[in-house]
Amino acid sequence: MFSGEVPHSACQGERNAGVRFSGRNDIGQNGNNQYFSKEETSINLFAQIKTAVSVKEAAEHYGLEARRDMGCCPFHNDRTPSMKLNEDYFYCFGCGATGDVVDLTAQLFRLPPAEAAKKLAEDFGVAEQKPSVLARLKRGKTQVEAERHSLRVLRDYFGILQDWKEHCAPQSPEDPIDPRYVEACHMLDRIGNILDILISGTPQERGSVVADMQKDNRLGLMEERNRQIKEAAHGQS
Repeated sequence: MFSGEVPHSACQGERNAGVRFSGRNDIGQNGNNQYFSKEETSINLFAQIKTAVSVKEAAEHYGLEARRDMGCCPFHNDRTPSMKLNEDYFYCFGCGATGDVVDLTAQLFRLPPAEAAKKLAEDFGVAEQKPSVLARLKRGKTQVEAERHSLRVLRDYFGILQDWKEHCAPQSPEDPIDPRYVEACHMLDRIGNILDILISGTPQERGSVVADMQKDNRLGLMEERNRQIKEAAHGQS
């Protein structure tokens, strides 16, 4: 958790004390490569297959004869050509079977779509592409920047809460309860825990916090509110 004072006041002007934190003070020490899942390390194989292999090419490769883009449908007892084989899709006027090249292969060999895509890649020599090192580094840099931005905004809010709890607390049982004091009591521990995660959590934990803060522009709204509170406090000092 955090200790120390924060350099702004929403109740009684500004103070100049600094913030002291426990734990690490930097982001991303565990390495950017931990931000990438297996899914993120390859381009969509389905899209690669559909670009590289046409429906007609796959059909002929797997033994379906086509004349003028028409062939007998393998999915029902078809004696006259009733399946249209276009570049991008197939359609049977007899049984209604339809789909793209992956669907055709999946139905021919009774495979899940992912396995059908792999079979097409192997049979037609389509190599699965990997993102460049530069692209991975850029993605990692973006993640670190997002963490630092979240940390800065949450630090500001944490400081505001500390100030409110100290200076907006009721001085006697008869005093009205300041809503800023109520907010501080309610939110201080919660924001402190989030800050601890951003400072010393695992990459996965930090990434989860950042993703949650970015939902519905929560971080942007908090940043704007912090700015307004600081400006109001500065005007009172």
